[in-house]
Amino acid sequence: MMIILYILLAILGLLFVITLLRFILLKKQAISVDLDINQDLAHTYGQKFQTMVQVKTLSYNQHNKDKFIELKNQMKALFPYVFQTMTIKTFEDESLLLHWKGKKNNRPMVLMSHLDVVDVDEDKWDYPPFSGHIDKGQIYGRGTLDTKSTVFAFYQACEDLIKNKYQAPEQDIYLFSSTNEEVSGDGAKIAVDYLESKGVQPFIVLDEGGAIVTGGLPSVDQALAMVGIIEKGYANIKFKAKSSGGHSSTPPKHTPIARLSAFVHHVENHFPLKTKMIPEVTSIFKVAAPYMKGILRYLFINMWLFKPLITWLLPKLSPYGRALLSTTIAFTQMKGSDQENVIPSEASVTANCRIHPIQDVDHTYQVLKELAQTYDIEAELLMHRNPSDLTDIHGDAYQYLKQIILMTFKDVKVSPYVMLGSTDCRHFNRISQGALRFSPIRLNQEELKKMHGHNESIRLDTLVQAVEFYQNIIKHHQ
Repeated sequence: MMIILYILLAILGLLFVITLLRFILLKKQAISVDLDINQDLAHTYGQKFQTMVQVKTLSYNQHNKDKFIELKNQMKALFPYVFQTMTIKTFEDESLLLHWKGKKNNRPMVLMSHLDVVDVDEDKWDYPPFSGHIDKGQIYGRGTLDTKSTVFAFYQACEDLIKNKYQAPEQDIYLFSSTNEEVSGDGAKIAVDYLESKGVQPFIVLDEGGAIVTGGLPSVDQALAMVGIIEKGYANIKFKAKSSGGHSSTPPKHTPIARLSAFVHHVENHFPLKTKMIPEVTSIFKVAAPYMKGILRYLFINMWLFKPLITWLLPKLSPYGRALLSTTIAFTQMKGSDQENVIPSEASVTANCRIHPIQDVDHTYQVLKELAQTYDIEAELLMHRNPSDLTDIHGDAYQYLKQIILMTFKDVKVSPYVMLGSTDCRHFNRISQGALRFSPIRLNQEELKKMHGHNESIRLDTLVQAVEFYQNIIKHHQ
């Protein structure tokens, strides 16, 4: 018995030594480089981009069609070489698809993002949100981050290349920008239908999604280029509890709202869905771990040993951790009686679920439906879709994008990323195995919070590098 105990202690001691050595030896300092940005060029780009921000392109509907026409006319003036050189296709919703014919068409590329923006509460902005105000190297306005800056960058990249006598690209290039992405519209789907009808099968599709983020993970100062390789799905589930109603002066037990409340409490405190760290999420932490600090670096450097512990612990410590490892459940709407003194004959809550690839819509719905039944609650599946297809991080498209990122941004590390929201890119999975989500924009945590928020802005410096990135990805594509 003592021999077995000694062997166990020896194994534990060896594991401790190995993990400690990895903790000591694999520490890395964040890469630092001097960014030699041409400030005159940054100013020029900023003034051009300003005119795009000033057009109030709230997500397309028939009543604001002329705003998108206005923006298209602005873009024709801003990028004359692009519009003179490329074939232009305008869809009914004013989404734009431009085609730059290459020397070959067997590995076409789609560069894309959207022109529509979300609305604003103007009173909470320091500057008018559609002014494109420039101050201290930043341009402010709705859409500066999400995502007119991306559209500007790939148009400007093409404009500069054509103006400087760049010969036709080696492969066909498509520039696509939708007008209803923010409302999950079908603009991108219509464009995919069109491209499919022409037999176009893109080698790579690059949409918005991840970015170059500093401070995106706890204690990590290293700039990480986060490349979205999959989007979580989406489902709304309505839970209804019924009763015979009655007057509130003599309430029975287990009224509809009481049962719904108990159900919500159960879900919040005893998470009922699967939790798993898929290889693509593991890759995020493998890239970031050497740049972490303290106990986090010790744990994540040694994921070969501590992965089960991290998988159990992370969702309990961070909503972001939960989102990376599971389908999430957010109760967002509730309805009861129309009168304060009447017990409702029917009450309901609606849950918005972001579907993880480990557990699809049907399985998620079944688990929650069966749990709801224990509280005498009915479930109804509303709008839903499963996660997008997964793009292989070992595939040619991802590896090519990684090469161009490292070429353009000397101080970054590249990591795959699970998109928690949705983009137009998911529609392109139908015609491409290289659908990726990355905007070549530098952001820190404070800037990330401005997305869809007040005082949305972008640094002019980052526009210069974004244009350079798109030039590189076009010029080096064979």
